[in-house]
Amino acid sequence: MLQFARRLGPVLALLISISVVAQAPKAEPMHVVFVNPGHNQTNNPTGGFWPEAGRFAEAVALDLGIRLEILYAGRSSFTMQSLVTEVINRQQKPDYLLLVNERFALNPLFAQIDAAGIPFFLAYNHFSKTLDRQPLPRQQYRHWLGSLLPDNEYAGYQLAEHLLHSLPDGEARLLAYSGDDITSASTLRVKGLMRAVANHPGARLEHIEAGDWRYDTPLRKTPGLLRRYPQVNAIWAANGAMAMGVLAALRKHPDLPEINLASINWDADEVAALEEGSLFASVGGHFMTAGWSLIMLYDYHHGLDFKDDGGLYQQRRLFEAVTRNNIKHYLPILHTRQWRNLNYRSLSKVYNSERPAYQFSLGQLLDSKALIATQGIDH
Repeated sequence: MLQFARRLGPVLALLISISVVAQAPKAEPMHVVFVNPGHNQTNNPTGGFWPEAGRFAEAVALDLGIRLEILYAGRSSFTMQSLVTEVINRQQKPDYLLLVNERFALNPLFAQIDAAGIPFFLAYNHFSKTLDRQPLPRQQYRHWLGSLLPDNEYAGYQLAEHLLHSLPDGEARLLAYSGDDITSASTLRVKGLMRAVANHPGARLEHIEAGDWRYDTPLRKTPGLLRRYPQVNAIWAANGAMAMGVLAALRKHPDLPEINLASINWDADEVAALEEGSLFASVGGHFMTAGWSLIMLYDYHHGLDFKDDGGLYQQRRLFEAVTRNNIKHYLPILHTRQWRNLNYRSLSKVYNSERPAYQFSLGQLLDSKALIATQGIDH
């Protein structure tokens, strides 16, 4: 019997080992806190951009198995700073912080975040007000992993090009609504607008007005501006809320001239205006930046560093133009906003080791028919 037990020893050890492995708890999903600078409800004066950013990020997190916690600051820099401070003072800290340096309000906190030892990633906005000289991640702040920014200058340029081509050569007279005089998104979009106008001989940018990213400011100011600049035949708006304010003003004052109107964002009311023909074009898709950032963090977490595909401080053309001509391609998803029906694993290098480069766009997902239902991916 003793001999038999000795012979069984290695087998029993193997069985015990298998049992322990089988009963071992699953690894905890990566925990990301996304401090969203906006509102979580679309019914707010600044439009649906930040609520949509949150919902899209949730869809990506669900598909990748990320534990995502979203804290909304309600467009208050003070609230955003307070939320970040609360997170870095937690006893149980998240694996990663996903931050938006809106109005550069987080600059005073970066040293504290780094000292807390929480790896953080910046999305949407630049680190520094000096737009042409940005510090690099993983240097002064070693826990700053990287940044992903939509190319806002390209967005402003692309939107202006669509407007300029909608009018006869040399006859474009533009009024523009910028967001504000502080954020890099507004500054760069206006820079793109001015570059486009400079490329069209005879086109003129009559006036730029700060619309504060709000619906009510253009609603109030547009009638007076169009009477002051009666030659204006096109309006460029740096976001959807301002464009909808312009549209409401035009409807409220039928004596005002007919205007070609274009905007940035893809809010639901912009899509409706595109369908009915009152909006000429909308450049958008950049609300997805937080979701794309999660894919990059997910790959990094699993040993695939995004620095090898675009560097640590990435500025990508994350904008796509939806116009009266191509809207049918985007309508199904823009109507339903069912972001959870898309397959984001198809963009992750963890699931696609052969993928040479990230391709972050809604068009890419739709064109590849990367729908969860068609791929049979379980959730």
